[in-house]
Amino acid sequence: MHQSTRTLYRRICRLRRLGRSAFINKLSVLIAVGVCLTAAGAVAESVGPFPGSAVNSRTMRVQEMVEELFEQGDYERAHFIYRNELAPIGDKYAQYMVGYMCWTGTGVGEDSILASAWYRLAAERSYKEFQNERDLILAGFTAAELLHSDTQYLQLRRQYSDVVLLLKLIEADIDLSRARTGSRLSGGGGSVTIVDARTGSSVSGDQYFGQIRRRITARLKFMAKQLHMPDLNTNPDKVDIDELWRIVNEFVETITDR
Repeated sequence: MHQSTRTLYRRICRLRRLGRSAFINKLSVLIAVGVCLTAAGAVAESVGPFPGSAVNSRTMRVQEMVEELFEQGDYERAHFIYRNELAPIGDKYAQYMVGYMCWTGTGVGEDSILASAWYRLAAERSYKEFQNERDLILAGFTAAELLHSDTQYLQLRRQYSDVVLLLKLIEADIDLSRARTGSRLSGGGGSVTIVDARTGSSVSGDQYFGQIRRRITARLKFMAKQLHMPDLNTNPDKVDIDELWRIVNEFVETITDR
């Protein structure tokens, strides 16, 4: 079985054993986990697969390890990995699991307010299954508890919202390109051979910078949907990073999920 498929299978099985009714359906989990991007993209066309950093072999090993730790009852270590290694890179399953462990007091102190904040973060890609879990927990809160949840949620959004993570990746790609080609992303590659640090493969300059442009474009398009800005300019050569940060910072300070 392919490694990513094996990881996904284990995640499906573990969710079933948790007994969370909203996560029993296998197709729903395929969408929510986001490991098999082709399958997820085919079903979740309204959002599309998250164009974050490529899931490399190390990340998949960490995903497998943390599931095994949870199954073995090593909850404190599992929580640490979910919270500090996977949740910060936009792994929505991990963000959900941090919330679940806070909600149930598994491997960490029970904290329903913090749990709700993580559930809300996990739901930001509009997948119905995560939204249902979020809505269930928020429905039982008092007005004061909802305000506390908002505060915790905003703190998480400032660090780990999809648009924040993507803008950091866009900024890094633009800096990388401009360091080699000047002020614009296009041109400058020519016949120069470049070793891609992410894959170790050799590609021409044109191919390398073409890949960067496509990554930036895909991320800008995803951000446009998340920000509800269909007119957002997705041309890599015309990215205004400062203006984008202004928009993103304003967006993550706004509560729109309740």
